[in-house]
Amino acid sequence: MAGSTHPANTGRSVETARRKLTLPPGISLHQFERAMDDLRSFMGTEHIEINDGPLNDGDYYHTALSHDSYSVMERDYFIASAVVSPGSTADVQAIVRWANKWKIPLWPVSIGRNLGYGGAAPRVPGSVVMNMGLRMNQILNVDEHTATCVLQPGVTYVGLYEHLKKIGLGDKLLIDVPDLGGGSVMGNALDRGVGYTPMGDHWGNHCGMEVVLPNGEVVRTGMDALPGSNCGQSYQHNFGPSVDGIFSQASNGIVTRMGFWLMPNPGGMLPFMITFKHRDDLIDAVDTLRPMMLSRLLGNIPSLRLGMWDAATYGSKSDYWPEHGGRPVPEDIEDRILEQEDLGAWVFYGALYGPDSITAPTWEVVKSKFAHIKDVRFQLREDVPERSYLHDRAAVFAGVPTWRELDWHRWVPNAGELFFAPISPVSGVDAKKQVGMCKARCIEYGFDYLGTFYIAAREMHHIVTILFDRAKPEERRRAEKLLRVLIDDAAKLGYGEYRTHIALGDQVAGTYNWNNNALMRLNETIKDALDPNGIMQPGRSGVWPKSYRGQGWELDGVNPPKVVRPSDGKL
Repeated sequence: MAGSTHPANTGRSVETARRKLTLPPGISLHQFERAMDDLRSFMGTEHIEINDGPLNDGDYYHTALSHDSYSVMERDYFIASAVVSPGSTADVQAIVRWANKWKIPLWPVSIGRNLGYGGAAPRVPGSVVMNMGLRMNQILNVDEHTATCVLQPGVTYVGLYEHLKKIGLGDKLLIDVPDLGGGSVMGNALDRGVGYTPMGDHWGNHCGMEVVLPNGEVVRTGMDALPGSNCGQSYQHNFGPSVDGIFSQASNGIVTRMGFWLMPNPGGMLPFMITFKHRDDLIDAVDTLRPMMLSRLLGNIPSLRLGMWDAATYGSKSDYWPEHGGRPVPEDIEDRILEQEDLGAWVFYGALYGPDSITAPTWEVVKSKFAHIKDVRFQLREDVPERSYLHDRAAVFAGVPTWRELDWHRWVPNAGELFFAPISPVSGVDAKKQVGMCKARCIEYGFDYLGTFYIAAREMHHIVTILFDRAKPEERRRAEKLLRVLIDDAAKLGYGEYRTHIALGDQVAGTYNWNNNALMRLNETIKDALDPNGIMQPGRSGVWPKSYRGQGWELDGVNPPKVVRPSDGKL
């Protein structure tokens, strides 16, 4: 199989030659051939692809399932041996039992668009990727009266949006979308991704799951554990322990269906932007926001973006500063760019929901809260030009999938991306501390600091995007080193990441080490009980099954990665 039939513009020639197969750990080529014959006996040949083709990176629309398109290590390290596409929960059960029989690790993905965090690539080279979304892509139910839906892994945000329009509910029920609409609704929730409406906590707004456990058994959580339940998507819990959390960012099962809460149309929406001209306005802006978020005066999940981040959606670094020579943009050039694009150092995007009789007076209250900040500017859609990023945010705030966020890939040539994602209190002092730490390290390692705070009632996701040129191996290695330094710096200051690239999971997990790594020991106990053969996503989120621990699989950026063995023959 090819990585993608749509090679990305990465400055590399298109690969066409076949490669030696990367085998699962401890499996010979002969054993692998027998295992594949066994898999074909019940899955058929058409739903299995052997990954010995060229590694073409594709793009957002044509995602590579063979490897990580934005790899920070060697491109052929995080690589699958094969891809299998189940069509039902029964297929998933059969594949899991097959994996236990042959001791071959599985790596299920919904769509594979978890770009910046590893994409579809498996943590253990040679794993078999399960493409859950290719055939299991049905919207199983939409209930207008309870504003809920039940989905399979392959349902994307744009797919759900179009379906609601098709059945006449597009103006009655809103979905919550992240920055890009092509990802899996289920996959994003399981990774605890966020959106921007009042339903922006995607994991917090799920309700009920069907899960295939590592032994092949199926379990339903929440009220659907009751046979014939008529409130499976109405109440998130069940009687007794609530176990949903052990399947989020975890390797304890494969979710095959999941319920979600939708948002009834509130009768109107007022999107807005507030521009803060000065860099030091960050402290005052965040501290002003905190009581507004706690009191729910602002009902959605707004974002406070670096002004240069907006500029990156309007043009490339070379457009603004042709002489950059690969250097980070200095503050005097930043000031010139921000003035050219009529932006401030920080730009706040938010929305108020409800009819005009509610949003208009609330907007006046919001403006009054920020009026004390020097040179602050308040704008609605009618106040900004057609190319303004506010129009894209307005669509996202209304639950309409967009693709505008792809524009910032033009900032550097052949852009690959990595995300550093620490959590911060809603505190101006903490925000400034994190920005100072991240910006200094980015400049030290030769990258631009491009950050956004996504603001909830009591915490902020600080998402720092590292853009690097994929055609330059040295730049890719610097990006990995930068992330590793930032992880350590943040931990020393009391900040932890909520999500990370698969290459960095061991390091991030190691920072959550209170009481002699009590959390990790608990996770390992659960893992060993549910997955004694270690076939389900070994190494996911830094949690390794017993058979892998102490065998050199952990990645710390210092010791060399575990050597993987390519096959000596071809299938």
